[in-house]
Parts: sequence; structure tokens; C-alpha cells
Amino acid sequence: MVADFWSVIGTNAVTGRSDVEPAVEQVERRLRALDLPDLVSFQGRLDQNLDALDLISLASIQVELAEDLVLEQTADHFLYARCACLLAGREEARAVLEESERFRDFVAPRLQSAEALLYLARTEYQKRTGQPMR
Repeated sequence: MVADFWSVIGTNAVTGRSDVEPAVEQVERRLRALDLPDLVSFQGRLDQNLDALDLISLASIQVELAEDLVLEQTADHFLYARCACLLAGREEARAVLEESERFRDFVAPRLQSAEALLYLARTEYQKRTGQPMR
């Protein structure tokens, strides 16, 4: 099955952990239907889309915690926030590129579980082949 990156991602409401987990599960199910070259292609497109969001304007958005505590994003936090943004779908990722303040919605600590997106295609590939994806 040849699949477009955004078809595999879908469009997901991503406002909290209870949204992220089902979105990740849907992506995981769609990845199971792909052949090996498409898994590799998906991973490559994921990396490209994460790189496209690797902007100072997004990385500089602070994390607002309870009790008016505000922190800078760490490198890991920023990566996981970009994963959450991609899980929201193509239109949301485009909107963030056009208006960086929209990224504020994805830096919330409750969305950090979107990190799982990083490992889905590689894990599926290794399950099938017994070898790590290169």
C-alpha cells in the first residue's frame, strides 16, 4: 500500500494526553498496512516535517506551567512539541508555519507523550525484519 505521509498521520484533536494516545494508535495501525519501502518513506517524511518545524520562532515559545511558572523549552521538549503539532495534521502544521504563536498550543507538558510518533515506523520495521531501519 502506497500511502501519503499526511494520510497516515490523519487529522487529530491534540489538546491533552487523552487525545495524543489514540492519535498515536491510529498512526500505528495505518503504519502496519504499509510495505517496508513505505515505512522507510514515512520515516523520512517525518524527519523532513520535524525539520521544517525546527525554527527559532517556535523554539523560543515558553512553556507555561501551573502557578504562573514559565520555562524555556528544552531540546527534547521542543522535539516532542513538534511531534504533537504533526499529529494534529497537515493543516495545523501549515498554520503554525504561517503564524508561529499557534505553536503555543503544542508546548503544553500534557502533550509530551507525542514523542511516541518518533518510534512508530522504526519499531514496525524492526518487528517485521528483525533489523533496525537505516
